[in-house]
Amino acid sequence: MEMFKMTADEICELDPELAIIPVGSIEQHGPHLPIMTDWAIATETGKRVAEKMGAFLLPALPVSTCREHMGKKGSVWMEPTTFYQMMHDIIMSLKTQGFKKVGIITTHGGIFITTPLIRDLNAKFQPELQVAIVSIDNVTVKGVFETQGLHADESETSQMLAIAPETVHMDRAVDFVPDVPRHYLNYGSIFRATPTGVWGEPTKATAQKGERYLEEYATKAADELTRAFNYMSGKEKFGYSDF
Repeated sequence: MEMFKMTADEICELDPELAIIPVGSIEQHGPHLPIMTDWAIATETGKRVAEKMGAFLLPALPVSTCREHMGKKGSVWMEPTTFYQMMHDIIMSLKTQGFKKVGIITTHGGIFITTPLIRDLNAKFQPELQVAIVSIDNVTVKGVFETQGLHADESETSQMLAIAPETVHMDRAVDFVPDVPRHYLNYGSIFRATPTGVWGEPTKATAQKGERYLEEYATKAADELTRAFNYMSGKEKFGYSDF
């Protein structure tokens, strides 16, 4: 249920304690995928997780941090400190309304500022507020894809074939696996590692793989959020701290 399509009175009647904030990115995804890829995947994943958990769903945020895609027009980013403050303000507005739990779902892998944000909020506001995150770094689905990539790869291409096939140009898909590790994106844009902006093997993608992955990932994401919230709820005060 996409609660943002409901009236305020209907939401008040349901009175959910959990809010879901999906976060994507507007950035290049090679010659075969649209720049909305991360946002589209965040939108679909957030919808599925919120339905499984009976949560209030915010529309997916389209812009985050993606300077690693500098070089071609179409990628849009904000400063990490701006993203930090924006997310802080959104979560504080949810807390003011009485939401007790916030689940952040990120489908763009470069938003490293979320780690200090979440730790800071939990340290300051537990037990009144609990904030947890789901990303490809803490939730994995195995056995769906033949290859493991990083960007515009088999996984993202399969998901877009399931979500918005009319935006995918498989005739333009080209495989490319750089010979440097992911953290080299700290030293130069993705175009220094791969001339196409692709990091993986999108030619192996199918809509069937994408649908299977989306459903399995949403189930695991809901389970991980539940586990994180249970962990935070199970803590007792230690000395002067609730964190």
